[in-house]
Amino acid sequence: MSEKISLNDMAPVIRDALDSNGEVSFVSAGRSMLPLIRDRKDTITLIKPRKAIKPNDIVFYQRDNGRFVLHRVMFINSGTYVMRGDNQWDNEYNIRNDQIIGVLKSFERNGKVHNVTDRDYLMYVKFLPAIRLLRKTYYGLKSKVYKFVKYLLKR
Repeated sequence: MSEKISLNDMAPVIRDALDSNGEVSFVSAGRSMLPLIRDRKDTITLIKPRKAIKPNDIVFYQRDNGRFVLHRVMFINSGTYVMRGDNQWDNEYNIRNDQIIGVLKSFERNGKVHNVTDRDYLMYVKFLPAIRLLRKTYYGLKSKVYKFVKYLLKR
């Protein structure tokens, strides 16, 4: 039997594990990093940042409102980070170094570990802008078709 524990309760444990072991793993929750990381299905492994964080790194951080987030670094702007989930369209600005808890090292899906240094992952990152454009176009068209069908059915 598994027990659900909130990230607020786990944050000190995660930080301690990163400080002592250098890495920590847990099942991710949320849809913002789809299609790369699936909600409550994939296990992520974080490491303590060992070098400067750069664009395309995926970081786990805590917002000023207390919420925990796993998003990709889009840009570095005047010493702060601009973040966005792979499944999102809007950027989040002004994330500071002191908010960052860990950096994604790998994720596990269906028993297979995918490292952020793997060729498949690096290809995904390279084509992410095109993937994002295709997904945005698809969802935009899907929405318009839905509205059009809904309009026709009302007549």
